[in-house]
Amino acid sequence: MRLSSKSQYGLKACFILAQNYPDRCVSASHLEKEIAVSSKYIEKIMRMLSGAGIVAAERGVSGGYKLRRDPSRITIGDVARALEDNMEIADCITSACEKCASGEVWRKLYAGINAVLDSMTLQSVLDDNGEVRACKCNAGEKGKEHCEPACGCGCGAEAL
Repeated sequence: MRLSSKSQYGLKACFILAQNYPDRCVSASHLEKEIAVSSKYIEKIMRMLSGAGIVAAERGVSGGYKLRRDPSRITIGDVARALEDNMEIADCITSACEKCASGEVWRKLYAGINAVLDSMTLQSVLDDNGEVRACKCNAGEKGKEHCEPACGCGCGAEAL
């Protein structure tokens, strides 16, 4: 099972917004540059996060995106579910069918994944990774040949 790049980029964006909370908005162009993703894709991700009540967009000279609430009140699960169709890993997650033995397996896995994701907040990630910044290598999708040196995360990319 693999999450889409929306979750990876969305979590990176939320991490950057959490670093700037509550003082500053972060522009889409800054997120695009920091995460190394297209403006069209970051806008799509931010619309999804906005629709889920995680981020807000502000217009104006110093506008951009910001978290709608304190990073200690936003779980990693909130972000992932907003970007991954509620993290429903199989059709039978929300089904009432009890005649399928595999349905119980998927429901337990779903509950376990969500429990782990909900046990972490953006603030706890910030606290646990004080000086670490979002990585723009995207090595998981493109391979290390696309990384820049000196990231520090082990992938070989440059840290932001």
